[in-house]
Amino acid sequence: MKIRNGFVSNSSSSSFIIQKKDITVEQMDKIKDHIKYARNNFSQISNAEYEWEWGIEYKKNEIILSTWMDNFDMELFLDLIGINKEKIKIGK
Repeated sequence: MKIRNGFVSNSSSSSFIIQKKDITVEQMDKIKDHIKYARNNFSQISNAEYEWEWGIEYKKNEIILSTWMDNFDMELFLDLIGINKEKIKIGK
């Protein structure tokens, strides 16, 4: 949870970087279709969170997930699909 003093905005940005070698092809497919997969498989992620899809950039050796409107709980999603938290680099 983010707590701010002063001006509060509904928008924020987040990013995660995952090395391709650290995930399976199945996990990569789930990330690609994260909203559809979460909606069909995880009641822990509320329906309100499905409005904003994360951007996915595929680099040679890594996947970069980013958003400017952090309404989808990507950290929870990555945990639920079995990606080791120690393998995720959190960016700003």
